[in-house]
Amino acid sequence: MSEQVDGSAGDAAATERRRNQRLRTVFDTAFVMIEPFFDPAQGWGGHSLEHLAFRVVRENFPELTSEEVHALVVAAHRVYIQRNPGSSDHLPRPDELRRSKL
Repeated sequence: MSEQVDGSAGDAAATERRRNQRLRTVFDTAFVMIEPFFDPAQGWGGHSLEHLAFRVVRENFPELTSEEVHALVVAAHRVYIQRNPGSSDHLPRPDELRRSKL
């Protein structure tokens, strides 16, 4: 077993958590579709509409399982919070998203 001198390849492999190629393929498209549901300016009565993200993903990607839809929405939720730290306080944290009956 050889050690990496710069650690870059080893670190990249160690931090890579994405395993589902199908979800990786559709993530960017799905994110564009559901990002508005996380935006506080798009809310209704002061509440975000992230629950609608599940429906949009299910309707546009019927080949995904319930678990995959949930994983994709949670990942999109995390990306939104990371990209918009100043406008995501209204959202529950990703680990608070309940698994709904999809």
